[in-house]
Amino acid sequence: MKILFFGDSITESGRDLLDPADLGAGYVKIAAGKLRLLYPEMSLQFVNRGVGGDRTADLLARVQTDVIDEKPDVVVLGVGVNDVWHRFLFGQEVTEEEFEDHYGKLVSAVKETGAKLILLQPFMLNMEDKQRMRPYLKKFNDIISSIAAREKITLIPLDEIFTGLTQDIDPSQFTVDGVHPTHRGCRYIADLVIKELKKDL
Repeated sequence: MKILFFGDSITESGRDLLDPADLGAGYVKIAAGKLRLLYPEMSLQFVNRGVGGDRTADLLARVQTDVIDEKPDVVVLGVGVNDVWHRFLFGQEVTEEEFEDHYGKLVSAVKETGAKLILLQPFMLNMEDKQRMRPYLKKFNDIISSIAAREKITLIPLDEIFTGLTQDIDPSQFTVDGVHPTHRGCRYIADLVIKELKKDL
């Protein structure tokens, strides 16, 4: 079984972009290690196709080579936070209509391969300047939730989960800047992904 992780820097997590087999140092590597221990008898193949800074439009531009051509059995898709963040960093605005179009096309492209699709909700915790970005993230997350419900796709609500956790725990336990996860944050994401993947293993 080939499990492919497709996304931005949260998925990439420092992987060597010149080494197709490198899983990085984040939740993908943690999830792969745990699943190999849990299912030693299975032939599990893990592929990391995260690229830091990517938005939905960037993933759409490389979905053919990085996903479809790989012929995965399962795809874990995590993207969307840069569609918000880049508005503030670089003045690159993504409208709600553009986001829905790009995300919907990504979902359709993956579904057409016959692969099982798991969506990771983009998250943003209240650190540094992130609070002012949350209204935009909420709109995009509402779009993702609507697409997931309509297409009957599993959605792991990371933003809701981490927002709940950080009511009593300092956000810095889970993320270094409100967006990029710490090792503890990566372990938490990995465990949530494993919980969903185990349903098909």
